[in-house]
Formats: sequence, structure tokens, C-alpha cells
Amino acid sequence: MRTITYALSLVFIFMLPWEGAVNFPGLGGKASNTIAGLMGLGLAAFWFATIVITGRLRKPGLIHILFLLFVLWNAVSAFWSTNPTRAVAHARTWAQLLVMTLILWDLYTTRTAVLAGLQAYVLGAYVAFGSAAANYLSGKVFYTYYDRFSSGDTNPDGFGFILALGIPIAWHLAASTRTNQNGPLLKLVNYAYIPIAFLGISLSGTRTALIAAIPAMAFGLASLSYLRPFWARIAIFVLLTSAIIALLPYVQTLRSFERFSTIGTELTQGDLNNRTNNWREGLATFTEHPLAGIGSGMYRSQNSLGKVAHNSYISVLVELGLIGFVLFGIILTIAVVQAWRHRSKWNKSFWLCLLLVWSIGASTLTWEYRKTTWLVLILIVASAALTRYRDEAVVPIQRHKSVGQFVRQAKMNELTQGE
Repeated sequence: MRTITYALSLVFIFMLPWEGAVNFPGLGGKASNTIAGLMGLGLAAFWFATIVITGRLRKPGLIHILFLLFVLWNAVSAFWSTNPTRAVAHARTWAQLLVMTLILWDLYTTRTAVLAGLQAYVLGAYVAFGSAAANYLSGKVFYTYYDRFSSGDTNPDGFGFILALGIPIAWHLAASTRTNQNGPLLKLVNYAYIPIAFLGISLSGTRTALIAAIPAMAFGLASLSYLRPFWARIAIFVLLTSAIIALLPYVQTLRSFERFSTIGTELTQGDLNNRTNNWREGLATFTEHPLAGIGSGMYRSQNSLGKVAHNSYISVLVELGLIGFVLFGIILTIAVVQAWRHRSKWNKSFWLCLLLVWSIGASTLTWEYRKTTWLVLILIVASAALTRYRDEAVVPIQRHKSVGQFVRQAKMNELTQGE
């Protein structure tokens, strides 16, 4: 039964990148009327039934305890919120995220499972790109200003960031020995994702996603050093570079691509599309309610624009005060520490890169309560907690005719190990 629950969790992760592409109006709140939301409810019910029948539940970690306190603080904030109903609804979203992290923590106990979860995300990102490409071909523009496209009804900023998060994941999977044991097709799929993500980010016109993609690409280029023989890394580099260059004449004609030329001016002279004004008003509200904040989900009510914070850190600080901000900060710190704990330099670099990409995106997006955020955080912790199960055995070092061969085998072992 746990096998079925695990399979359902992979389907759930696969749906996350394109959850905004399919909605079901009239079925309740925002979290439950997306296809991923409905799948999540089904997964939670099946997981609970599995626990009852099997009597097995992995002991929650420190991150879950802190997350529980964070969820409770969100719920308690309804007492001083000017809109208790909204605060309670927002706290319910946080509670759903807590259940999601418990499910993934309980199910993802091997390196094979973690890699499969990451692969499901990349495949889902392909679907998100396909939806955006369909919108482009049909002329369905999300923002007429710079003609920005997205997946379904998802905001282009979120869509671009979803693709950017997939870049280091795709590089990691493409270079991972264990993933490639499933055949060359997945390796090709993961490498092909790189130019696909570039095209999708160009369609979205999301400047933050382009910036976040820089460390992701740096990690990817570094991963090529693990490829053997030497001609393989040259071939991959040339093919991917050629693919991106081949796409340039097409993306350069996109008005959304032209938006990237404003990055320098926006960072030095602009207001980040009115974000700095939004943040200024939010921080002014924080000084009036520094300890407890204004209540969960209430940021919109405290700025003249009526918008969310477009900054995950400021959003938590203003809505939940210093208490909520400290709890959230400790959770993020745990994720960083767990990423650093990986003995394998390869895995450590990957998870830290993924956190860096998320941190960049979270600085201009309100992503603290997005499912993808907590997917990343819990997979980091789950990966760090891995023990060497029988199916995770290290590839034995064979006899080598040279020191160079020994080093190459050691690098391949590093890619195969969970730690």
C-alpha cells in the first residue's frame, strides 16, 4: 500500500509545476481548486489510510516541529487580524503544507526515491512549458505589456521561476549515474530541458527567473567535469550551446525577451516594477506591529497597491512579526545546514545551488506558502537524512591502471552515493 502512496506522491510532484494550468471553479478555496490541490487531498487521504493499516510512520524531524509551531502561529494571528476569516483560511493553507512535508518525509527514504521526485518535477515543468507554448501559438497573452506568456492562468513571474528551479535539478539528474541507469532517454530529456527552460523564461519575460538561472547554469557547467570520457563533456557543451544559439534569433524577436534589457536600469534606477514602494509600505507597517505582525495573509490590506509583498521574507516579517520571522528563518537555516551536511561534494553543491536559486526568486515573489517551496525544503532534509540502503550501495572501485582512472571512478562513485 505504501508503494501505491509513493506512486501517487510522484504524480502529485509531477503536477506541481503546472497546477495553475487547470482549475476547477466552484470546488472551494484556491488551494483546492487546482488539479495539484485535488491530487494533494487524495494523496493525503490515501497516506493516512496507509498509516492506519500498516501502523508505520517515520518519526518527524526538527524541521517538522518548527513548521508546526509556525503553522500554529499563523492560526493564532487570527485573534489580532483585522480579517480573522482570511487569517484562518491562510492558516489552513499552511496546515496543508505541513501535511505535505510529513507525507514526503515519510515516503522519500532512499536516494532512488528522492531522484524520482526530482525527475517528476522536471517532467512536470515540461508540461508547464507546453501550456505556455500553446498560449503563445494561440496569441493568449497574460500581460500585454511586453507580451508576456505563461502556463494556463499562472502569473508569468511564477511560471518563469518554476522553470528556473528546474534547471539545476535537470543538470543534477542528467549527470547522476543512478538516474542514467534507467536508460539514455531520461538523460536526453534532462539535458534537453536546459534550452527548453531558456525558451520558457524568455516567453515569460521574468527578469528574476533569468537572474536565478545564472547560478543554476554555473552549477550545470561545473557538473560537466564529472562526465567521462572527455569528449562527452565537450559534446554536451557544444550541443546545448548550439541549441541556445539556434533559439536566439527567435527569442530576440519576442517583446517579452526585450524586457530583459531593462534589468540593469531597473536594479540601479528603477523601483523593481513598484516593488520597492510596496516593501517600503510593508516595513512601515512592521514598525507598528513588530512582534506579532498584522495577521496571516493580511499583507494586501496594508499597502496602497492592494498587492502581496512580492518578497517572501518581508511578507513573513510583516504578517507574522519577529516571532513568525524567526521561526521561518530557523527553518530555512536548517535546510541550509542539512544541504551542507551532505558528505558528497556533488550533492552538497546541488542542494546549496537549488537553495540559492530559490532564495533569489523568493526575494521578488511571495513564495513562502507555495507547495514547490516546501517540496524543495523537505527533499533537502530527506536527502541529508539518507542512510545507505541496499539499493543505494556504492559502486565498488575496480582495479585501475592509472591514477587518472582511479580519480574518474571516485567521481562516478560520488555521483552514485546518497551522501
